Amino acid sequence: MMHLPAQIAAYLPEAAGRAEDIGKSGATVLEYPGCFLKVQEDCNVSANEYNMLLWMQGRLPVPQIIAAAHEDGRRYLLTRRMPGAYLCTDALLDDQVRLAELCAGALRTLWAVDIATCPTRRTLDEKFREIEEGLRGGWITAEQAGDPTIYDVSKGGFASPAALFDWLARHRPEEDLVLTHGDLCLPNIFADEHGLTGFIDVGLAGVADRWVDIEKCLWSMWANTTGFFGGRVRPFDRQLLFDALGMQPDEEKLRYYGLLDALC
Repeated sequence: MMHLPAQIAAYLPEAAGRAEDIGKSGATVLEYPGCFLKVQEDCNVSANEYNMLLWMQGRLPVPQIIAAAHEDGRRYLLTRRMPGAYLCTDALLDDQVRLAELCAGALRTLWAVDIATCPTRRTLDEKFREIEEGLRGGWITAEQAGDPTIYDVSKGGFASPAALFDWLARHRPEEDLVLTHGDLCLPNIFADEHGLTGFIDVGLAGVADRWVDIEKCLWSMWANTTGFFGGRVRPFDRQLLFDALGMQPDEEKLRYYGLLDALC
């Protein structure tokens, strides 16, 4: 059984929790009756998750913190169960009009929050500093890219992460700043039969361009409906999300933030 800090163990039964592996964050997530325990490396992302959850209380539907601790290079976050279910259920993947409506509602909910006191900025200035540090330290590599064609020169890709960063710096767009989730994938958005119930996994949340979340949400809708993660393949219509938002796609920003995601 995993060792737990006393302030966390005090709230949990002796029986081990059930492992939850729907997400791709690399964290260990254990389900207990009425709550979830998330254990991950003590780093900027895990620290930001705790800080943003505190700030979001009363502003957004997010999990209530029961207890938190950091010990021996790990952070432990125990939160109450979010009502509803994540958006990558078969029923919603089969009903893409409804799925698009829920995703659009999630985006509008985030954008409606006043960002004046938000404790975290995830703008291009901040992300560029992180990328520069990662390139110097050698922990940003081509092998990390989710899309291998990004670094396939024969298909119009970039020669290296450094070459991609140079392109991003030279083509930097004007930012339209709002509150962003940062990883707005379908497993991180919860809803029930009445509509949106909340968000989880907010370690990348902060002030950034609204197209960061649009691009990630659109990618997740595509990946979950076209068999990228396995499962049944369904037709995918990206326009449904933009119709639900009442917006036109900004292809330049969608490409830009998709490429940026390969580096941070």
